[in-house]
Amino acid sequence: MALAIGGGVFGLACREAPVPAAPVRPLHIALPAEPVALDPHLHLDLVAASILSNIYEGLVGFDAEMSLLPALASSWESPDDLTWVFRLREDVFFHDGRRLTARDVLASFDRVRNHPQSQQESILVAVDSWRAQDPETVEVRTRLPYPILLNKLAQVMIVPADSPDLISTPVGTGPFRFVARRPGAIELAPHDRHWRGPPEAPAVTFHLEPDAEVRVSGLLEGRFDLIQDLSSTLRSAVRTSHQTRLVGRDSLLVNYLRLLRSEPPFSDPRVREAIQIGLDREELVRELLAGLGTPAGQMVGPNVFGYDPEYRPPPFDLERARSLLAAAGIVPGTPLRLTHRAGVEVEPIVRQLARLGFAVEPQPMPWEVLYHALQGGGVKLYYGSYACTSGDASDLFDSMVRIRDGRPAAGNPPIPGLAELIQTASVAGEMTARRALLTRVMREVMGANGLVPLLVPRDEYGIRRDLRWKPRLDGSISVTEIGFAPRP
Repeated sequence: MALAIGGGVFGLACREAPVPAAPVRPLHIALPAEPVALDPHLHLDLVAASILSNIYEGLVGFDAEMSLLPALASSWESPDDLTWVFRLREDVFFHDGRRLTARDVLASFDRVRNHPQSQQESILVAVDSWRAQDPETVEVRTRLPYPILLNKLAQVMIVPADSPDLISTPVGTGPFRFVARRPGAIELAPHDRHWRGPPEAPAVTFHLEPDAEVRVSGLLEGRFDLIQDLSSTLRSAVRTSHQTRLVGRDSLLVNYLRLLRSEPPFSDPRVREAIQIGLDREELVRELLAGLGTPAGQMVGPNVFGYDPEYRPPPFDLERARSLLAAAGIVPGTPLRLTHRAGVEVEPIVRQLARLGFAVEPQPMPWEVLYHALQGGGVKLYYGSYACTSGDASDLFDSMVRIRDGRPAAGNPPIPGLAELIQTASVAGEMTARRALLTRVMREVMGANGLVPLLVPRDEYGIRRDLRWKPRLDGSISVTEIGFAPRP
């Protein structure tokens, strides 16, 4: 849902506000991890998505507030409840000079749905078929009426039809083209034949740096122009510098613990309940987020459709949590390994789990390694972030919970009856009824699936003071939205 803010000034002549000028030199942007891969269809990785969103485009897209916009499709219509027809732009070229056709769109859908390594097949879970009506027109049919199809298709990046089985050199239609990947960096250059016109920034390098102190020092020393993922202890250095400033906004993220409920000790529901009620979320907001966030009781935040404002975090009850653990046979000093992305602060969580009686060993891992470990279902206790990037809670249910091809997602056993409830919620056409169904699913998931939502963080970035940029709700960094501050 997009929010609009209006205002007026009386008694003054109107004039246009100065527009930020485009950057006139290469930009250097520091991200907190290496992307899992540069293939846009095989993984659900927010770091890769932020980079690849500058290289690839979908039939439709989102603006900074998650409102839908035309992209590679100039228009669309829905002649009946199950059919969507998309008309492609005629002036779209891939970075290698080939013109976009319906064949490329169909091949991209097929990769998402059928590639053996795809982790994105749930995006098209409600789609029955797709075909080309002609080289510039694509028809998509859904199994049942599906009101959020456009939100889902915004996540499907379009690749050339003859793309290799594993894409390591991206070729898209976006405003920037891939130049090179070297240790710790990915270089992009402008796409001169982009349908909106060539971007103004001459080039951009994404620096992949997991160490928050290195990212901050690089910004303060002028080596980086924009940095993502600031730790609570380093924000003041960016805020007080004359050369840099902080920018931030609410986000789609939820920071959470995932307990592998198929393995002890988390196979015991008393242990799972104890962790839910035995962590002080207010304290974690203060210590992990410097107060810039809110406690979470569900796996989506207020900016996601399906969020239930009545579903609050469970009351903190340390004594009851300890009693539950004792009843489950958990003795003081029981070892746990907390796995997390390298560079993420976890010490406050470790201390709180220790108050429950666990001896916790943090296990930091590079994101590109950790991602595959999570997909394999072998991580017993994980702390990380999740975002419903379509702006709809069904992303969570389809990718983390829903049974696909008879297999439970994320290594956890299925919850009886939940898949049917998720499908009912996904295809409900009336929004009030659909929201009620999504919130019902969320309560079922929170009660049984080993997910412990902790925090809804505020996205915070450091940026050079002479740059102007508004963070996006989806957390991606669109280079075309970065400009220099206007002259007075």
